[in-house]
Amino acid sequence: MELNNLTELELYFADHFDTVLFSVLAEIYQSKGEYDRAKKVCEIGLEHHPDSTEAQFILAQAEMGLGNLHVAEQWIKKVIEKYPDHKSAVAALPMLQEQLGRSKNTLSASWERAKDVDPNNQFAKDFLSPKSSKKKKTKTPTPTHVILDEVSVSPRLATFTLVHVLKEQELFNRALDVLDILEEKGENKERIESERAAIMAEL
Repeated sequence: MELNNLTELELYFADHFDTVLFSVLAEIYQSKGEYDRAKKVCEIGLEHHPDSTEAQFILAQAEMGLGNLHVAEQWIKKVIEKYPDHKSAVAALPMLQEQLGRSKNTLSASWERAKDVDPNNQFAKDFLSPKSSKKKKTKTPTPTHVILDEVSVSPRLATFTLVHVLKEQELFNRALDVLDILEEKGENKERIESERAAIMAEL
């Protein structure tokens, strides 16, 4: 069986709910943005393999894609409890918590852990470091619909909201990167150009 053949995997899974290959199928659905299917496959698979950290993280991603952020946070915490150095989970948690409005202490601890696990996590470094500002004032991060794959923004969840957050944090180059992703996704061109012009004026 070809593991990258969706049809074959679907047929096999339909007859073998207990297969360890369920996470492969779930990941394919996840990559296609079919979050409901990815979630269902993970839930079925985890009934047979409850300790599958890989599946738990895929499920967390699916829940994020579906907007179930509180549930996603709990799954990510389970992954981190078992594997404290799970780079992607540790990187994703503080971004989720930013959106959920967690306390400053909680956010600081999560960002510090992300930086400890991956010293190259530029998002963690940017959010933890003092922000240089023309107005010399600290700004509070705005909630975002975002998930990190290590330090990269997932294209499916890049939004204008994230652009706004990065602008507020004065992370202008990163905001431009997200606009590039939105452009590739075919989002509103006029708004993209307007946002881009506004950011370039700040550089």
